[in-house]
Amino acid sequence: MRNGKKMLALGIAAAMLLGGCAMETKEQARARLGAGGGNTGEAAAPAQTEAGKLTAVQFYVPSEKDNALSVIDVPTGKVVGEVKLSEAPTTVVFSSTMREAYAANMNSSTVSIINTQTLKVEKEVPVGPMPHGMVLSPDNKTLYVAAVADQFVYLVDTKERKEAGTIDLGTGAKTNYMSLFGDRLYVSDHENNKVYVVNVKTKQTVLTIPTGKTPRAVKTSDDGKKLFVPVAGDGALEVYNTETGKQEAKIAVAPGATDVVVAEDGQSAIVTSMEGSAVTFVDLAGGKQIQSIADLAGARHIAYNRQQTKAYVTLSGSGEVAVIDTQTRQAVQRIKVGAQPHGITIKALPGIGGSC
Repeated sequence: MRNGKKMLALGIAAAMLLGGCAMETKEQARARLGAGGGNTGEAAAPAQTEAGKLTAVQFYVPSEKDNALSVIDVPTGKVVGEVKLSEAPTTVVFSSTMREAYAANMNSSTVSIINTQTLKVEKEVPVGPMPHGMVLSPDNKTLYVAAVADQFVYLVDTKERKEAGTIDLGTGAKTNYMSLFGDRLYVSDHENNKVYVVNVKTKQTVLTIPTGKTPRAVKTSDDGKKLFVPVAGDGALEVYNTETGKQEAKIAVAPGATDVVVAEDGQSAIVTSMEGSAVTFVDLAGGKQIQSIADLAGARHIAYNRQQTKAYVTLSGSGEVAVIDTQTRQAVQRIKVGAQPHGITIKALPGIGGSC
């Protein structure tokens, strides 16, 4: 019996060693990192055939000019796979199981449904003109797609894999980026300087929030009480109360504010600025800018790793992803991807890849 337990323990240890970062929980990762066993980044990249492993912790980065999606292995910082898409892919979202990914193809007006194990497109669903931002419902049944060139949010039935209706935001409205919390969908309108708050059950707009000039990638706080809006025309991050729609803060950042990630404790954020080619660290509690990093050509979209020790930024001007150390606030790596990378989204199962 004792020998059996020993063999089981050895088997688990071997699996963790072979799986590397992807097999660790957050607790295990903290213990390892505290002991000085962090990944050096020198390990060889996984083979192309292994890029579709479900447990792999990766970033998906669509590149508009190459009509392709790059798969970045997080532990090694290497591009390990590619998926050919339709014209001008912009953003990607994952199902909660990480088995499917959905990519918006702006110039072909479609959404590609990708099998993340085979790295193949299984279906292309026609939607409205110039699809851009997307969010997926928590039950994985409905994909909401913003179409930059008209006033509708398009609904895709993910089981039937076809368009299943629209939400009309009104004549003259433009849809850009979205965030979903509970039954409320927040949709930025970059041309009319607004955020529409839509009840997804009734498909009706329940609140319209006036914003600064050119709102872009909106995000909600973890508790749904705050809405974070980068406004490109004002070079600022705006913070709103989601219940009342009242502005609570406006913090200056680099010109052309584009996207934002907020730390788990809600005390700080990082804002990208595409036209300003910079990222700005923000003290949310103090309502002020902390530091900016310049020379990040066309810094567009941003995503944290699982522990929020690094932030990954697409550089549309250089065809790279910049890796930012969130403690030192320095760019520590550049990863070459396709031409004009747009969005960036992490693929990681809950409880897996805690150190990545």
